[in-house]
Amino acid sequence: MEKPEQSRKGKHCWRRIWRKFFIWMLLVTFLLIVTVLSLSGYAISKYKQDYYGSCLRSCDIMAEEFTEYSRQNPREDLLRDYIPKNMDKIAQQTDAFLYLFNQDGDCIYASENSGISADELKLSTEMRSGLQKDGEYMTDSNVGKIDHSAAEPMLTRGRTFYLVRNGEEVPYYMFASSYTRQLNVYVTHMMLLVVILFFVMLLLSGLLTFYGSWNSNRRLEQLETAMRRYVQGDYSQSIDTDSFVGTELEQVASLAEQIGSQSDRAEESSRQFVSNVSHELRTPMTIISGFVEGILDGTVPKPKRMEYLSIVSQEVQRLKMLVTSMLNLTKFDAGTIQMNYRMFTLNDTAFRTILMFENRLEKRNIAVEGLDSPPVRVCADPDLIGQVVYNLVENAVKFVNDGGTITFTFADEENDWVFAVRNTGKGISKEELPKIFERFYKSDASRSQDKTGLGLGLDITKKIIHLHHAQISVRSEENAYTEFEVRLPHMEPPEQENE
Repeated sequence: MEKPEQSRKGKHCWRRIWRKFFIWMLLVTFLLIVTVLSLSGYAISKYKQDYYGSCLRSCDIMAEEFTEYSRQNPREDLLRDYIPKNMDKIAQQTDAFLYLFNQDGDCIYASENSGISADELKLSTEMRSGLQKDGEYMTDSNVGKIDHSAAEPMLTRGRTFYLVRNGEEVPYYMFASSYTRQLNVYVTHMMLLVVILFFVMLLLSGLLTFYGSWNSNRRLEQLETAMRRYVQGDYSQSIDTDSFVGTELEQVASLAEQIGSQSDRAEESSRQFVSNVSHELRTPMTIISGFVEGILDGTVPKPKRMEYLSIVSQEVQRLKMLVTSMLNLTKFDAGTIQMNYRMFTLNDTAFRTILMFENRLEKRNIAVEGLDSPPVRVCADPDLIGQVVYNLVENAVKFVNDGGTITFTFADEENDWVFAVRNTGKGISKEELPKIFERFYKSDASRSQDKTGLGLGLDITKKIIHLHHAQISVRSEENAYTEFEVRLPHMEPPEQENE
């Protein structure tokens, strides 16, 4: 069964890696295409402009030179000798074809290297209107060719210039055409380089993305394995949160580690709780069972029966308080506990509670003070407040020193009814004082003195106090005393109580 499970997990793992890899590669490919096309487009456009300028700049230079020379020599007929010679010379040097047109679009002269007669050439209407509007013209399209018999693409540049004829400046058009072989070769090489660069970057991005996906999935697998152990109740191996630092799973790993740590503590507390409850229930049940059997079979003499029955009664009360505490704790956690407010005398509750510990107090020679204080009547849930009193008295009895004193305080102040229990003894350290109301918490001193306590009494006490919107506080001085004080706010009794 283990191998198919591992195989299934392995397939699921690889599917997750490939799915993540595919999504990332789509995004990376899109970004690479946009980036590479933008850069290559800009490079080609820039080179094209520079190529146009370098190849066809001769047209502009000659046009300006002819205009200037004509103004300096107005009587000379430049069209007969000067202009043709210069056009042929420049055409040979620049490997371009030069053409001269009049304002009607008729070709006056074509450079010798063009291999075509001037009579065969005529400017198109589009080219003439462009020159007349802007004074210049440039294109690499087929419609802009001077010689339409040329099969290859050509760059064409036109420029207006002026010659002095009969005392007036007459416009003429100088055109230069050049093959785009070099430009095409450059564009081809550039596109080839772009394609190679694209695939290289795509390969590197793929490798990095795959490694990132694999590494991320490996961390996720570690996290899943740890969580699976936690689900099965195995908290022996914690999550190495350092290996997740700087990743997208850092926060999840930290929370998972906290959950595991808290669950481990809760599991340990639960085991301790079950152990303590078992021991706490076994002790009074053993006492009750032994005394009752002794009474029934006649082993216990008649004069001692009332004494033993009194002990049995005390142990029954102890069992009742223990079961009530556990039931109330469940109700507190579920939020289903019902409050039953009534008027009762707090002194009587304390007196009945202290009687349950009479034998223990006598054996250790403990003095009890304050029970004869003026009675204080309070409005609260008598059962719940009775449990608070029991828990505080039980604590005082456990930790009072032999021959020490337990002191009760009852007071009716302006806004609160006050009840306090103080015992002499070792006290509680300042470090442990804030923790004593936590569930299952037992201080170092209490562990040695209280072997059977569950660590629930003060937690339940605090919950009951909060239900009454009251306050509880603790004061202690090491090797001197510990005092718990409860303040119940004044409130009106229910109507039936008033009646």
